[in-house]
Amino acid sequence: MNIGLLGGTFDPIHEEHVKLASEFARRLSLDRVIIMPVKIPPHKLKDSIAPENDRLEMCRLAVGDDPLFEVSDYEITRGGASYTVNTLEWLAETRPGCKIFLLTGADMFLTLGTWYRFGDIAGMAVLCAAPRGGVTKEQLEKYASTLSERGARCVVEDIELARVSSTELRKRLAAGEDTCGMIADDVAKYIARRGLYKTLTCFGKEEQYIELLKGRLSSKRFRHSLAVAEQAVHLAGIYGADPDKARVAGLLHDIMKETSREEQLQILGDFGIILDKVVMAAPKCWHGVTGSVFLRGVLMIEDEDILNAVRYHTTARAGMSPLEITLFLADFTSADRDYEDVDVLRQLAEAGYHEAMVYALSFTIRDLMEKRRMVHPDTLDAYNSVISQGFVH
Repeated sequence: MNIGLLGGTFDPIHEEHVKLASEFARRLSLDRVIIMPVKIPPHKLKDSIAPENDRLEMCRLAVGDDPLFEVSDYEITRGGASYTVNTLEWLAETRPGCKIFLLTGADMFLTLGTWYRFGDIAGMAVLCAAPRGGVTKEQLEKYASTLSERGARCVVEDIELARVSSTELRKRLAAGEDTCGMIADDVAKYIARRGLYKTLTCFGKEEQYIELLKGRLSSKRFRHSLAVAEQAVHLAGIYGADPDKARVAGLLHDIMKETSREEQLQILGDFGIILDKVVMAAPKCWHGVTGSVFLRGVLMIEDEDILNAVRYHTTARAGMSPLEITLFLADFTSADRDYEDVDVLRQLAEAGYHEAMVYALSFTIRDLMEKRRMVHPDTLDAYNSVISQGFVH
């Protein structure tokens, strides 16, 4: 028996999810496709994502009584982190003799090689992908060849898909816009009846953010986050940034700082994010990227300026916005910082961002060089940009 496994948050499940699974089933002669919503751990905001039982029910409504599909609550009822390798082990144990096909979209497929226990995943399932979102079949086949060299069995199918995403759906639903053709009628009615996705605002949730941080960070890192938020609000007033956005970015900038490397790679894989070579070689910098992914994909924060501020608070970049500059310097100058010359940088930051940025970037580059570590191109670009006076949009 051939079984396809399609996992995801499904927040909400849409027609392209179902089409992808159906097409794979037809082309690969699958007898059954299991739709597997992931568990959302209790450390995530209660209103950052639809409740697990709602997501499970929407999956059931989306496939209806089609005998091809089976909706499983395994990852939800198991609890804890939803690692694909654990689910595959469960399938292999409970359905011996079955051939398993792991169905993925393009972005996710391009990160498979970094997933937790990839070798075991490759040994248990055929890895399947289809082009989507600008990723071509040729790109997928090239990556598949590298995975094959590591023992993986890969299938790339040219399945024509519309560019529908759960993120876009949530925006439309929050704005009351038409979603006809994007989600099944029964799913749309369920969402309306349950009042899901009414708002995407990230403001007015400070108490929830603080509770979330307490559960994810050590006491020292938690205190640092509070200090950076306070400093960010202060500097926002000097640099012309939005103080409310500065506080949110300051509170959440290190939300992934103490998350394991395995979990960070899994999150990046789940959301189709590929780290460049320099960042991949510097795990201490991952939390900027994974933090922005967590904010967007889990906390449903859609504000690009906040997301970019978190994304680049470790490396900086050319053309930073006032909010990005605010967070970058707030992280350097918060009240809990006690490194040598911090008072010098605080004085510069009070006078304006330009000289403070020159000092902070010079400090960063010099420190990395002394430790014989790579300097990210974004950091060099930021330094060159601020020196040339072309720093802000």
